[in-house]
Amino acid sequence: MRVSVLIGSRNRPEVLRRCIESILAQNHDDFEVVVLDDASDDPSTYTQCIQQFRDPRITLIRSETHLGVAGGRNHLFKRASGEIFFIVDDDAVVAEPNALTHLQQLFVSRPDVGIVACQIIEEEPNGKVSWKVPFSKKSLARSPQLVKQPQFVSYFLGGAHAVRRQVIETCGDYHPALMFGEEELELAYRVIENQWKIFYEPKVIVRHYPQPSVLTCSSAPASELYHHIKNRIYLAYRYIPLPYLLSYLPTWLTRYFWMSIRAKAPLTVFQGVCAGIQMIRQVQRQPLRKPAISYLRAHNGRLWY
Repeated sequence: MRVSVLIGSRNRPEVLRRCIESILAQNHDDFEVVVLDDASDDPSTYTQCIQQFRDPRITLIRSETHLGVAGGRNHLFKRASGEIFFIVDDDAVVAEPNALTHLQQLFVSRPDVGIVACQIIEEEPNGKVSWKVPFSKKSLARSPQLVKQPQFVSYFLGGAHAVRRQVIETCGDYHPALMFGEEELELAYRVIENQWKIFYEPKVIVRHYPQPSVLTCSSAPASELYHHIKNRIYLAYRYIPLPYLLSYLPTWLTRYFWMSIRAKAPLTVFQGVCAGIQMIRQVQRQPLRKPAISYLRAHNGRLWY
């Protein structure tokens, strides 16, 4: 099974170079790297970055319009040739040379797995280290060993994850209107609804060195909170069954309200809610069915909030 490593980037060629170096250090013998220049201000910087590697396995493509996270990944899917898509943020580094081999072996041995979540180690500029893994903070505090235990999970983190091509072909790609935030959770719901499983593989270690949000460099609304609110309303309306919806949406809106107060941007909640309502007018409500709910319950999925 060939692996396509997919990297979206915007105005960060120096950061991208570090990411590509970690991919080229892989000992896997059948992979390609497809890089998307997502409407950067100076495309020549990306051309120069890729040319420096002089590696035929790397392909650079460009979008003249800013696609965002979800749209950018969809664009990369269309240009990939592998049976496995390994999506990694440009400000991340694959920490060990066997990562692609681990992914290939897992997908071959577990045909029911559609998505693989990775062990993402977040390294802040101030030296703080944390884990971005598909477990709640409460669960990690109670059982820190979860980080090292391979297992089925209910969702994945977008900074580094692998998707079986067949999943995209049967379930669809990322929702393009979810430009930032919750796009991974939305895909996870569809994957689980279609009876695929999500597996956490801690052997695939990725170190993430977070950079400023791409939203600060785009014409889209600058507030990440705006997108989170809009997208959360969509998720609640589209997927959450009524008994859970009665607590799910009020809990999240209350949380977002306090976040807007701390950010001194209370109007963001109103704007996000209005955008979310506008968005759900265009879709039909199709709540998750019993098998998907059972899977989420069995693997610590959130339903009440």
